Amino acid sequence: HPELLDYLAEVFVRRGWSVKQMIRQIVLSRTYQLASHHDSDSLAADPDNLWMARHQRRRLDAESLRDSILQVTGTLDYSPQRGSAIEKIDTLINWPPGEAINLHRESNHRSIYLCMLRHAPPPELVAFDLPDAVGITGQREITTLPTQALFLLNSDFVVSQARIHAGNLLESANNKGHGPAAEEARVRRVFQTCFQRLPTEVELQQSMDYLVAIDAHLKKTERDAGKRRYRVWQNFCQAMLMTNEFRYVD
Repeated sequence: HPELLDYLAEVFVRRGWSVKQMIRQIVLSRTYQLASHHDSDSLAADPDNLWMARHQRRRLDAESLRDSILQVTGTLDYSPQRGSAIEKIDTLINWPPGEAINLHRESNHRSIYLCMLRHAPPPELVAFDLPDAVGITGQREITTLPTQALFLLNSDFVVSQARIHAGNLLESANNKGHGPAAEEARVRRVFQTCFQRLPTEVELQQSMDYLVAIDAHLKKTERDAGKRRYRVWQNFCQAMLMTNEFRYVD
């Protein structure tokens, strides 16, 4: 808005060109703190959200999504990556024929430190509009495709992190009960770690029903109750990591 830009420019100069003060004023404003939820009146007045009647919902980029998953499971390594991930690999990538070498190594460092190769982006990021390493990309595309949900469903990375999350829940010294109350406490814990909030009563009941349904389904192939319980919680944790609420900023 021209008048808003003029006002902010004037305040910026008056406050000694302080970027910190400008950021503070913006993030403490009502507009910045709006949620993506809206009522019929605001939707009718600003259907395309040109005047910021509500927060413009956005999906996490590829790097932020991977880092968020690692953070939820408690495995994110915040320390800087030292050196190159492939500096100690001495091999010809495409030789001998038919024996291609995968240069991507498992890492819990932040996504910014992952190995980026031409025509071979990190497999954990490629499904979410990650630019290739060949051309220059001024602005990333933002797409919503069925393949993204399929990636989260079948990715070895997501499956392994869901397994770690389930293990954290079941092996915690303070949360080893088997009754309904203990199971509900675990569901609340998953909501807290994934969404930073507690579930509603409806969500809690739906989650409990889901756990029962998955357990009944796995009884056909897994007779061991302990192993089956572990897989049930792994499925639930993976389902939470696949939700829109986890992948989008509201």
